[in-house]
Amino acid sequence: MKIPLLLLFVILLSGACTNVKEPVFENVENLKIGKLNLSETDLSADLRFTNANNFGLKLKTLDCDLYLDSSFLGHFSNTEPVKIPARSAFLLPLSGQAKTLLLMEQTRKAFAGKESHVRVEGKARVGRSGFYKTIPIRYTDTLLIKY
Repeated sequence: MKIPLLLLFVILLSGACTNVKEPVFENVENLKIGKLNLSETDLSADLRFTNANNFGLKLKTLDCDLYLDSSFLGHFSNTEPVKIPARSAFLLPLSGQAKTLLLMEQTRKAFAGKESHVRVEGKARVGRSGFYKTIPIRYTDTLLIKY
């Protein structure tokens, strides 16, 4: 009797997860430059998102690669687990290393007022109530960084 009940619970849970809306990216806050050398630069930042869902989640891990104008900038990951509240904004702290020369080129481009094509690829482990799932992350956008 326990197996059919567990199976029913899993079916109901998986059906409820199909209506999950992706968080909406808002902006980058608290950008900090750490150790700087000719090959790599340590970066950290908080990404602000808004959760449009009627329920909260927990993000355990996020690992992603960031590309600017089709060039690999660096690998980034979250610094701590993040509680994502229902229908609310939240900050996702990230850190990683970026290629210094590409970072300098993008800074020059931003000062000239030119847009950059951003692509993020990776994976995240999210869930709630002890049930977690690894999901792929694929995000592209065109950004104009203002100073």
